[in-house]
Amino acid sequence: MGSSSTSSFMSALADELILDRDPRTADWVLAGNREFLVSLFMVYVYVVKVGGPRFMKDRKPYDNIKPIVNIYNACMVVLNAYFMTAFLSKTYMGGGYSLFCQGINYETRDEVTMSLLNLCWWYMLVRIADFMDTVFFVLRKKDSHVSFLHVAHHILVVFNGCYGVGYGPDGQAALTIILNCFVHIIMYTYYFLSLLGPAVQKHLWWKRYLTQVQLVQFCIIFVHMLVPMFYNCGYPRPHIYIMLCEAVFFFTMFMRFYFKAYRDRNSTRRIIEESDHGKSKVQ
Repeated sequence: MGSSSTSSFMSALADELILDRDPRTADWVLAGNREFLVSLFMVYVYVVKVGGPRFMKDRKPYDNIKPIVNIYNACMVVLNAYFMTAFLSKTYMGGGYSLFCQGINYETRDEVTMSLLNLCWWYMLVRIADFMDTVFFVLRKKDSHVSFLHVAHHILVVFNGCYGVGYGPDGQAALTIILNCFVHIIMYTYYFLSLLGPAVQKHLWWKRYLTQVQLVQFCIIFVHMLVPMFYNCGYPRPHIYIMLCEAVFFFTMFMRFYFKAYRDRNSTRRIIEESDHGKSKVQ
């Protein structure tokens, strides 16, 4: 009796947490490929945290690559803008998607759905291309930018893309992808402008709002992913659990970064001002 109950529980748990491959993308290159992901992540982490810094140790920053970096930044702005509009047109603004709750039907193979899945595959490649962002930081000796949060964020976004294409990238996750595109447009626009020199940099007072936009993004994703937890629209539970956990993780990490970067900076500025004020009194 006890063994039967345990077996039933484990079976129900497996149904809740384990998904079969999406039959629509089962034979697609890189889709859900664990070996590829592990190899890619190992190479990425080694290059940006070990090999790259070791290579740059006795070298000056490669500031002469700024034009190349800015071409890359401009291309990423254009690509993310394209994918954002394309995803919108194939989901909420032309694809008949429900913004409230959208499930996944693994048997649906109509032209619109398959073109959306194909778009997700290409979008996965764009997120892999984000890794170059970190490589450029290493080559320019911007080591403080290559933080745990930065590296983890890039890795998890690529994981989501590869996992999603392999196990179902459409449905409720569409809004997450669209928001992610929007945030990357703003982010790469900032990167592009920041490399145009002091004349432009002095107008980038809105840098701190980049993190605020990201925090709002994670809040929206969390709330949006809670909907299929309580309203059954056919969206897979494993997808929900992964996205909720990631939203909490990223919100916590970005909030910590925000307070450390801006609260500490304001405290330092206040100390300097008080010190200057004290000096003027003595004088």
